Amino acid sequence: MYRASASNIYSINNNGRMFLYNDCLWLVDQLQEIVQRRSPKQTRLRLDDDIVALGAFGKRSYGREMESQRTIIKDLLDGAQGFVNCTEPPFSQECDLAVRTIVDRLRDTHGEWKGVLSYSALLQSLGSLLSTVIDKVIIDVEDMSDISEPESQRLTAYCRQIIAVEDLFLPQQPADSTSSPEDAVPLTAVYVPGWFRFQYLSEILDSSLVDIKYLWTDGGLKLEYDMEEVVDLIEALFADSEHRRRAIGDIRRSSGR
Repeated sequence: MYRASASNIYSINNNGRMFLYNDCLWLVDQLQEIVQRRSPKQTRLRLDDDIVALGAFGKRSYGREMESQRTIIKDLLDGAQGFVNCTEPPFSQECDLAVRTIVDRLRDTHGEWKGVLSYSALLQSLGSLLSTVIDKVIIDVEDMSDISEPESQRLTAYCRQIIAVEDLFLPQQPADSTSSPEDAVPLTAVYVPGWFRFQYLSEILDSSLVDIKYLWTDGGLKLEYDMEEVVDLIEALFADSEHRRRAIGDIRRSSGR
């Protein structure tokens, strides 16, 4: 009866699918407690199948909501048209709008889901959406064969706007905590697998050849990018010169290539 009527009842709320998911988790917990409390001598209700079905029902609702949110995010990012000509009107305005709208949507979604999901589920869900954003931005930038200095500056600014949402991933502070929120380390990398990779992209876009070579040989860049990806980015960002060829050669040699 609950599963038959739930979709209509919860549809009146903008966050109905997440409320349904959360309520299904609660009901599953309650049913499991009922089963565990019953003595073996008592006639036990056959609830195992119902518990499994109810849990699956909630997960399907959650999955549909997440897929819907990811589709919206992808559509918004498509408005940036791969960030090509991101410094030339009217394309620059479209890119600005796409990034600003994405950041606002992530923050709004966090606010809406904060009162519905547990904190860990909230960060996991938001992390999945943020992964959709950064994966698309990384692919778009890597697909650019020629990036001028003004474009690299604009792309860096976009990356920093997105990176700023890591304040949504601060660990939950106990009510009696005396530590300052400013001292907390965001958990973004825990919930967003490509977070370090995205941060390195921002650094590459804003770095000199010397800095990029240092990030590769002495930093952690090689943990997030393979050698050819770094070479392609260098060739897109810097004009052909002896300095560029030497830097690429050093990177290749350090990789044993």
